[in-house]
Amino acid sequence: MNAKYLRMFAAVMVLLSGVASAASVLDNSLSLANVSVSPNPVIAGGNVTIRFQLYDSYGSFLNTVNLQASGSYPIINFSPARTTDIANVNPGVNPQQYTYTFAVPATTPSGTYRIYFNATYYGLGATEVLASSSMPVTFYVQNKPSIKVMLVNPSPPALYSGYNQTVRIEIENVGYGTARNISVSVGANRGVSILSSVTTFFISNLTQGQAVNESLLVGAQNTGSASIFASSVYYSSNLNQRFSSIQDLNLSIAPAAQFSVSSGSMPEAGPGSTDVPVEFTITNTGTSEAQQVQLNLQSSYPITPVASTAYIADLPAGASTNVTFLVSVDSQGVPGNYPVTLYEQWKQPNGALNQQFSGSDNYFITVGSQSGTPALIAAAIVVVVIAGIAAFRLRGRMAAKKQKK
Repeated sequence: MNAKYLRMFAAVMVLLSGVASAASVLDNSLSLANVSVSPNPVIAGGNVTIRFQLYDSYGSFLNTVNLQASGSYPIINFSPARTTDIANVNPGVNPQQYTYTFAVPATTPSGTYRIYFNATYYGLGATEVLASSSMPVTFYVQNKPSIKVMLVNPSPPALYSGYNQTVRIEIENVGYGTARNISVSVGANRGVSILSSVTTFFISNLTQGQAVNESLLVGAQNTGSASIFASSVYYSSNLNQRFSSIQDLNLSIAPAAQFSVSSGSMPEAGPGSTDVPVEFTITNTGTSEAQQVQLNLQSSYPITPVASTAYIADLPAGASTNVTFLVSVDSQGVPGNYPVTLYEQWKQPNGALNQQFSGSDNYFITVGSQSGTPALIAAAIVVVVIAGIAAFRLRGRMAAKKQKK
């Protein structure tokens, strides 16, 4: 009994070995011939059509051929979606042409994709065995880039009327293809000034999701809403397609206090004079109330402040007030014009809790002869703004007045 079973087992193994050997010979005997892919390149958002014929390299008929396609993500929808059944495939190239159309989603990133045509079939020989072939078709999908320009990280966080703000514009490729030779020009709409000397930016290449930042200094005089605009021109990765767009970048302009400082009266003073009062008229020419205003007078030799600080509780928009400082003139001082600087620091109702605004105005005090010929004259104003959480630059102001000798 045992010998009989052993002979039967050996016969089965030989048979299975022969079937496996035949299947291995038949595998991949079917391939694609005269393959065409259109359009070329394939454009995202459209279709790709693949045409081909079947080639039988086995040298004998293949029958009961089952052909179906599978796509790599995201190319998964195709027509015909059903399985194609072919009764017989002759040896060599068969005349029948097969056509498949695949939808390429608009969000498909640029790149190389592959479609597989998988076939199972039977081959005729000593025994009929089932075999298979997997036949790939590769093509390139080109997607269009899309340039988006945004405002990010302004400093200070708010743009105050009458002042300046540094804004960063972010130029990002939010499309699905590479953008090349990107040119972005920034201009100002009504009510806004662009103070930067460079307003056009060139980027040679931006891949999908890549971004660059550029800085702009802007100013505004009015309150409310205003905007700048960005005009972009760029090309596809192969430079065959040109794209353009214009985007408005909105700015929110907050009310702000602004000071106009003019010189007031000053009695005669010469070398050796002490406790000489120097008076200034402070006018809030802005659009917001100034609160907790602190004024400090600084000078250079031979003038020395005696009482150098003045304080204003609040100064509404359009209001004026006078402040007085005391100065002394060194006895060894030489008659002439000497600079003094008036520093202003204040808060606003629309500012952050720890936010302070500050600026400065420059003047000259004229020291007369020993007999005393005093004068206070105004010079060009240099304004610098410093805040607790941001830096501001105030626009310059001019103040001029001479006192009677």
